[in-house]
Amino acid sequence: MAVVNLPGRLAARWQAERLLRDGSGMAADPERAGGAEPVLRQALECAREARSDHLVASAGEELYQLLARLRRHEESVPLARELLGCRSRWAGRTSEAAACWRNELVRLLGQLGLHAEAEPFCRERLALAREDRQPSPQAVGLALVTLAWCVRGLGRWDEAETLCREALDVLARDPSRASDGWALAGLAAVLLRRLALDEAEAALRRATQAWASVGRSELAHLAEEQLLDVYVVAERHADALALSTSALGRSRRGATVVGDRERQLRNLERHAFLLQATGREAEAARYETRAEYLRRAIEAEARRGDGSSPNLAGPVFEGEPLPDWRLPGPAIAARAC
Repeated sequence: MAVVNLPGRLAARWQAERLLRDGSGMAADPERAGGAEPVLRQALECAREARSDHLVASAGEELYQLLARLRRHEESVPLARELLGCRSRWAGRTSEAAACWRNELVRLLGQLGLHAEAEPFCRERLALAREDRQPSPQAVGLALVTLAWCVRGLGRWDEAETLCREALDVLARDPSRASDGWALAGLAAVLLRRLALDEAEAALRRATQAWASVGRSELAHLAEEQLLDVYVVAERHADALALSTSALGRSRRGATVVGDRERQLRNLERHAFLLQATGREAEAARYETRAEYLRRAIEAEARRGDGSSPNLAGPVFEGEPLPDWRLPGPAIAARAC
């Protein structure tokens, strides 16, 4: 007969709750944030001792947010795995809470290039979407796109193409057609790899139209910019230059944060290359000079929340992970942005 140490577990629960309150308050205060981590780690240990999935999840999420803001992503992987397990046991594998952490774990592993570790969770997401009593075409389609992204990262291009084409077939049954662009952009990535340039261009133009039709102009613009790769590989420099001019104008107008400024820098460097390729050396030199000034400005600009200090201002994440990848379920850390 098992002996339950109830007083000990109750004491651990009380201590975990107290430490969680203290640690959360410290993390929210920039002046005290540097001391939040050991308090939250102790809260997590007490929650484990209390065997409370709810408390483990609460303390673990606070610690995860802190590590994410400090960009200590490798340390976050085992914690995200534990949080997925907690949410799955507490709310069920098919719950939105579990889906959010499954998606977050896939996103994190993908960011670290650990596609082999992400694949089982991508396949689990797809299996759960298919096993639903009334499978949603959008949920199944997006899970297929996510798995295609993962296997592309492992170099399995044939499988990725099959998954993207299956996703297109599934998403065709979704009346909103709001997610076609993800499958089309993923397919274009495979086609470009195979130098099937006409097909890749057609897929990206369809993706642009699909996103524009549902008001996702930022994604439509990303698909247009992906066309630049197709044009450069095909040596269609005049077409690439025209598209680059449009993209450069958009990035100039939107460059208000560091991430946007880095995108503007890439656009300037690419534009200079295209001007050189079309024989416009003097203009290319001017854009190279602009790119160099912007590069120096970015390098000199203090970046908050990058692990160099306990200053936690600024967003946790950089935005949507990839233009050809989307996960069902909201980002778990959106509330901290």
